Amino acid sequence: MGESTTLAHAVFIIVSVMMASMLAIFVFAKLGYLESVFSQSIQDKSAAVGIRLLIISAYNNTNNGTIDIFVKNIGTLPFNDMKRMDVYIGNYTEALDYYTYSQNLTSGHYNYVEYSGSDDVWSPGETIKIVVKPVKNYDDLIRIKIVLPNGASAEEVVELLPG
Repeated sequence: MGESTTLAHAVFIIVSVMMASMLAIFVFAKLGYLESVFSQSIQDKSAAVGIRLLIISAYNNTNNGTIDIFVKNIGTLPFNDMKRMDVYIGNYTEALDYYTYSQNLTSGHYNYVEYSGSDDVWSPGETIKIVVKPVKNYDDLIRIKIVLPNGASAEEVVELLPG
């Protein structure tokens, strides 16, 4: 009877140690995942803070039926995903219309022009021209909002100048 009790205790201890080890592995794996999520979130927020935009002006280009918007990166970090920007334009008192990137500029889309080389990197201090093919005619006073994929954004009410 004494040997079976000792054997039962030994099996119980081995099983307990194995279960504790499995629990520790699970907890450490979850902690690693949480650390990764928090790290990525902090990195994204840092990038959004490092990229700041300033909408300078907008022109109604009657020659080709576009709206030309000049925007400057006044932050400290470059941005290299300009094809994923969201561009919104609307009359001052109305809802904004959404524009996405298109290489072939068609109604409802935008593309962009870099002035300091065409490396597809929007460097700090660099001004680009966003060319929008509008879906409708806008008044002289419009609201423009530009949102980058990392959350950085700029919004201005500007006079749509003749160009």
